[in-house]
Amino acid sequence: MNKVYTLYFIHHSHTDIGFTHDPPIVLALQGRFLDEALRLADKYANLQSDGAFRWTVETTYVFYRWLQQASPAQIERFKVLEKAGRIEVTGMFANITPLFDTDQLIESFQLLRPLRKDYGFDITSAMNCDVNGENWPLVDILLELGIEGFTMAINTHFGGAPLTRPDVFWWEGPSGRKILAYNGWPYDTGWRFGIGRDKDDLEKTWWPLIEKRLEEINYPLPVLMVQSYHPFGDNGSAYEEFTHFIDAWNTEEKSPRIVMATPKMWWQAVKEYSHLVPTYRGDWTDYWNFGSISSAREEAINRTSRARLRSADAIAASTLSQPDTSKAERLAKSFRTYRESAWHSLNLWDEHTWGADCAIRYPGNEDTATQWHHKANFAYTARSLGLLLQRDALAELSHRVMRSKPDDLLIFNPLPWSRQVSGQVAPWIATPRGGPLDQTAARHFQDRVLHEDLMVDLLEALLGNPDKRLWLKPTEVPGYGYTVISKDDLVEWDPPQQYSEEATIENSFHRLTLDRERGGVVSWVDKRLDRELVDRSAGYPLNGYVHEQVADRSHPWPRNLMFHMAWQSEQVERDRGWKTGWRSERRPAQKVLSHHMYRTPLGCGVIQTLESPGCIGTLKQIVFLPDFTDYVDCISWWDMGLDSHPEATYLLFPFDIPGAQARIDLGGQAITAGVDQLPLVCRDYYTAQGWVDLSNDDFGITIALPENPMVQFGDFHFGHNQAEFTLHRAMLLGWVTNNYWETNFRAHQPGQVRAHYRLWPHKKGFDETRAHRFGLESSYSRPLIQHLGESTNGEPALTKSGSLLSLPEGQSTLSPILTLHLKPATGEPGLIVRLLNASDREEQAEVSSGLLHIHGAQVCDLLEEPLKNIEVRGGAVKVTIPPRRVITLRLNISF
Repeated sequence: MNKVYTLYFIHHSHTDIGFTHDPPIVLALQGRFLDEALRLADKYANLQSDGAFRWTVETTYVFYRWLQQASPAQIERFKVLEKAGRIEVTGMFANITPLFDTDQLIESFQLLRPLRKDYGFDITSAMNCDVNGENWPLVDILLELGIEGFTMAINTHFGGAPLTRPDVFWWEGPSGRKILAYNGWPYDTGWRFGIGRDKDDLEKTWWPLIEKRLEEINYPLPVLMVQSYHPFGDNGSAYEEFTHFIDAWNTEEKSPRIVMATPKMWWQAVKEYSHLVPTYRGDWTDYWNFGSISSAREEAINRTSRARLRSADAIAASTLSQPDTSKAERLAKSFRTYRESAWHSLNLWDEHTWGADCAIRYPGNEDTATQWHHKANFAYTARSLGLLLQRDALAELSHRVMRSKPDDLLIFNPLPWSRQVSGQVAPWIATPRGGPLDQTAARHFQDRVLHEDLMVDLLEALLGNPDKRLWLKPTEVPGYGYTVISKDDLVEWDPPQQYSEEATIENSFHRLTLDRERGGVVSWVDKRLDRELVDRSAGYPLNGYVHEQVADRSHPWPRNLMFHMAWQSEQVERDRGWKTGWRSERRPAQKVLSHHMYRTPLGCGVIQTLESPGCIGTLKQIVFLPDFTDYVDCISWWDMGLDSHPEATYLLFPFDIPGAQARIDLGGQAITAGVDQLPLVCRDYYTAQGWVDLSNDDFGITIALPENPMVQFGDFHFGHNQAEFTLHRAMLLGWVTNNYWETNFRAHQPGQVRAHYRLWPHKKGFDETRAHRFGLESSYSRPLIQHLGESTNGEPALTKSGSLLSLPEGQSTLSPILTLHLKPATGEPGLIVRLLNASDREEQAEVSSGLLHIHGAQVCDLLEEPLKNIEVRGGAVKVTIPPRRVITLRLNISF
C-alpha cells in the first residue's frame, strides 16, 4: 500500500427530486443552492490556497433549469468561474436508476449539447450518488461523450457496494473500451469523518481508521477522494465552513493534506497512477431498484410511454425532417412545445427518488401523500404528452397518404422490419367522433387509450360487457412504414355468451393444460420441440401467483428482519445489513372461482378468476394462444390494498430446461447472470429491459417484459446477498410488487396492478439478435392506427403502403444492428438514426431510401453534432460499426 498524502474533497449538493421536500420545492431550492455556490466561488475566486471554495454541479437537469432563470450577469460569472476550475459541471441528467435502457441514457445526455455548445462548459466528468449501480452500456456512452472519469458514491442502506471500496479501477464496457471509475464512500463521508466540523475527530478517530482500512485492502494510490454535502443533508446548499476548516487544517500541517477539489482535479491526480489500478469488466448491477415496483402500475405506464415517445419521434421524423417544415407547422409546434417536457418527465420517473423520507413510517402523512402525487405525475405527464405527440405525428403523416375511401385506416409500424400487426380497434378510431363534415376530428380528438391492450378489453367483454368489438386481424405492415386498409377489413366480434370449461387449449404450436382447482398452467407441450416445458417438480404451476410477506407480523419494525443498518458504526466501511435468513410466509392462489375457455378472431385462451392472498377481491389471469404466431401471452390483474406490512407478489414460471443459463437484456445489451457482472454487485434480483432468457445449448425460452422490469431466477432470493449466482432451477420469478424499502418508496399501492409476460420457446441455444427482436415486438405490440377521414390538403400523395426508409434489421433477419431511435434532428432539418451494433464483431450497416429519399448524410456524435460527411450512393449510405458501439447518422431527406 502507498501512504495517502493528499485527500481530495469534493463538495456538492445531493440532488433528490423529493425526499426532503416536495419536488417543486426541491427544484426551487436547488436553484438557490446554485446561487449560493456561485456567490461563494466568486467570494474566494482570488484565494489560491488548497481550501479555496470549489463547487461541483452534480446533475444537469437542475442546472439546466437554473440557466433558464439566471440573470445574464450570473451566467457570465458562472462561465468565468467554470473556466477557472472553481466550479465544475458534471454530466449525468440526475441520480438515475437502471430503469434507463441504452437509448434512454443517450436521450438523457442530450442536455450536454446546449451546455457545451451554447454556454461553453467543459464537461469531462460524471457522477451518480446514492444509487447502487448503473447499466453496463453506460461505459461506452460516457466514452463517446468525452467523459474521462465516472464516480459512484453508493449508499448501502438496503444495498451494497462492489469490490473493496474505496476503489479506483478501469471499468471495461461491452465494447472492450475502459473508463476510469471510482467506487467511493457515500456522499456524506467528508462531514461524517469530521471535515468542516471537528479537527480532533478527523485526526484522532477517523483518519487512523481510514489508514487501517486502506492498508487492509492494499489501496495502491497516494491520493484519495471523499465527497460531502451541507450539514443539512440531502438537498443541501453550499457550505462556506469547509473552506475555513481545510485552510486551518493545512496551516497546521496535519496529515493528509486536504484539497477542496472538483472531479476534474481528482481525475487529473489519478491519471498519474492509472497504471496501478485493476480492470473489471461487467454490469454494475443495482440493489436499490427493487423499490421501483412499490408503484408497479406507474412503472408499467412509464415503460409503455417510452415506446410511445419513440414511436412519436419516428413518425414525426418523416415530416419534420424535411427541408420545408412549414407545411407541418402544427406538428412542429406540438413537438417544440411538448417533446422536451415529455422526455424529461419520463426520465424523472426513472430517477432514484420515489417520495418522502417518512413515506414508510407515516404512510398517511401529508408529506408522504404530496410527494407521491408529484412523483406519480412524472409518469402520467409522460403518458399524456406521449399520446398527444404520437397522435399529432400520425395525423400529419396521414395527410400525405393516398386513400380509396374517407373511412380508410392507416396502420403504422415503427419497427424496422415488416411484421404482422393485430389487435382491437377503438371505436373512435374506426369512426371518429364529430360531425360528418368535421375534417379535423382525427387530429383534435383521438388521444385516448381506453384499455392497455386487447386482453384488458377482452376480459371486460367476457365478464360482463357484451358490446360488439372491432378487431384488426394479422396484417402485414412494412418495416418503418405503413399500410392503408379499408374499414371493411376489420372483423366485428360478438363476445360469446357461453364458455367452455375445458382445461386444455391448443393451436398448431402449443398445447397447454391449466389447473381448474388451484390455477396456473400445469402442462405446456411445445409441438415443434416435442417436449414438456413446465417443470412439474418445482411445486408451482407456470404463471402461478405467490404472495410473500415477512412472517412475523408482531415485530415493531419488521423490515429490520430483512435488513438492518448500523448507522452509528465507527467502521469506515459499514457492514452490509442484509439478514439473509429472514423468515417469510409464502402463499399461492387458493382456488379457482371461475374458469372460462374462449375463442376470439385472433386465437384462443383461458380466463381464470382466483381467490388469492394479498389481493383485494379476486385475481384475474389470462393465458392466450394466438393462431398466427408461436408465443404465449400471460396477463394478470389484481387490486391491492392499504396493508403496509412488508409484502411482495410474484408470478412464477418454472421451465423444464436442464442446465439453463439466465440472461438479461439491459436495452440492446445482453448479460449472463453471474458472469457479466462486477464482483459483489447484486445477484439476488435484476432490472431487465425488453426480455430475459433461459436457455441451454439445445433450446430455451425468451420472456418479453413489456411492463414489469424486476425479476429473480431459480428461487426466492430477496435479501440473500449472494456473492455468486447459481441457477439450480430454470425458473423465472416475475417480481411484480413489493413494499420492502423502509424510507421513501411506497408503503402500499392501493388499486389495480397489472403484469404481462410473453413467452417464446426457441430451438437451439440463445440468440441475442432474435431475443432483441422478440422483446421489441412485444413492447410495440399495440397497433398504431389513424383514421384517414381528413383531406390531404393538396399535400404530395404517398402510396397506400411502403417503408419510409430501409433499415438494417429490415434487410436481414440475421442483422445484429438495432435501430435505437429515429427522430427529427435538432436545429437544421434532418433525420437522426441511432444504430447499435448488438454483437461482439464489427458489422456493416446500410440505411437506404424508401418513400423518403436520402440526399446527404453525416456521421454525428451522440449529441448529434456532425463529425464527417458520408457518401450517398444509389440512395443509400453504409457505415461500419465496431462491436457494441452506437453510431448516429444525420440524413438529409425529402419525400
